[in-house]
Amino acid sequence: MALQIGRAFQDGIDELLSERGAVFAGVFIVYGLLSSVVWASLSQALTDVFLGQLPSDAQVNQAAMAGGTPLALDLPLAVAAVGALVLFVVNVALNIVAIRAFASDDREPIPDNVGRRLGKTVAIAIVAGILTSIAVGIGIILLVIPGLVFALLFFFVQQEIALNDSGIIESISNSVSIVIDNLLATFVLAIVLLVLGLVLGGVFSLLPIPLPPMVLTTVSTVLSSVVSVFSIAVTTVAYLQAAESGYTQGTASTSGL
Repeated sequence: MALQIGRAFQDGIDELLSERGAVFAGVFIVYGLLSSVVWASLSQALTDVFLGQLPSDAQVNQAAMAGGTPLALDLPLAVAAVGALVLFVVNVALNIVAIRAFASDDREPIPDNVGRRLGKTVAIAIVAGILTSIAVGIGIILLVIPGLVFALLFFFVQQEIALNDSGIIESISNSVSIVIDNLLATFVLAIVLLVLGLVLGGVFSLLPIPLPPMVLTTVSTVLSSVVSVFSIAVTTVAYLQAAESGYTQGTASTSGL
């Protein structure tokens, strides 16, 4: 079946408004707020280290710099760094679990099989993510457009890994094949999701009403988390449409790295 944009968005909305969508929205909101705190704390800790290296006559107002990180806690640099690393791994795991849940025919909010081989799958997803990010980054640095093309071609890599237990090279190759077969539809889908994320993530910063930085950051994080869940649902539905003939839930391949 070819990728149908309208159906993908409609099914994504239905999933977001379902019990499953509410559960994942809540989980992603909690994760998003915790992540904001940890990353703000890491940023503040790095700023403090930087300020501590400056000559005494070059010190700047640390309180003013702290205003840019309203959710920051006074954490040691090592603690904040380890926390950020752990949250990065947790984020990949959450994405894998959410993809499997939204792809499942089981109407339980969290199907039983979403945790299968989760450790190995997360490791593969992390390595694949690093490799694709490097390729996209190099493409953007060189001529910008190649980087955007790479980003589009790698659009379904996480779905391939989560649902087919594909290895790194296999998941990248299969994503490229699916995107090429559905190039225009995938491009439109990616653009709409990107614009939606940018608009809803920054809408409160454009309001004429002044809001405290902590409120602004919190509300933006909540909205971004909900958009993330919606994007996962839409992308997963789109992937299943495009790869339906070659995908069978629960009988995926077990390719290695």
